[in-house]
Amino acid sequence: MKAFLISAAAGFLTLCMGVSAQGAYTYTTLDVPEEYNTIAFGIDSGNIVGKYNDANSNTHGFIYDGSNYTTIDYPGASNTYPYGIDGSNIVGYYYTGSQHGFSYDGTTYTTFAVPGAIRSYPNGIDGDNIVGSYYAGGSDHGFIYDGTTYTTLDVPGAIHGVYAWGIDGGNIVGRYSDASGAHSFIYDGTTYTTLDVPGAIGTSVRGIDGSNIVGWYSDGNHHGFLATSVPLPAAAWMAVPLLAVIGVIGKVRRLRRV
Repeated sequence: MKAFLISAAAGFLTLCMGVSAQGAYTYTTLDVPEEYNTIAFGIDSGNIVGKYNDANSNTHGFIYDGSNYTTIDYPGASNTYPYGIDGSNIVGYYYTGSQHGFSYDGTTYTTFAVPGAIRSYPNGIDGDNIVGSYYAGGSDHGFIYDGTTYTTLDVPGAIHGVYAWGIDGGNIVGRYSDASGAHSFIYDGTTYTTLDVPGAIGTSVRGIDGSNIVGWYSDGNHHGFLATSVPLPAAAWMAVPLLAVIGVIGKVRRLRRV
């Protein structure tokens, strides 16, 4: 019986991107037609932003409204990466011999830089709050900026940098690396929970909007994905404490900020 419980628990947890009240997720692949290496970065109200490569390996941004892909290119830039979207506001970075962060309100582009940082990447936006990463002191750090103050976000145990990619309300998604490898996470203001697409070689969660999460995964090639929360039956959630007791909850790594 014990062996059966452990086997069933492992299967159950593999289907879940972290134990949360949101339940499991279903995935929809996003690929810009006739292009390569589509990566979805941000989502807001059904609109998704990301990047793709053309046949000449040039990088272009895109916005996808659920039916059509529209290219976004920063004027004069050789590469454009729109990372986050909130209404008509988009943040990201572009390349013109060097990298620069930007915010875009639908009309005007504005350069964005964290004070004192060597490099700054604004990745996600929700209202007045912008999240991203910056490089200083020999490492990359996540940050949240509320329009006045920058607050650093560092996952406990991370050794190769922290990258905050998306924000919605009090939830932030991103990526970090520890001794076991690279992982994606969701942070609710108190707890960091690891999120990895089952069976993928690598996962990068980039944007969040309510119960929807977007990003990319690798199976040898890069694919964008849309992960949609699926509520689980009450009986399944009642089983979670038992699974934790028998140790199988190790499939989900829950890190508390200290």
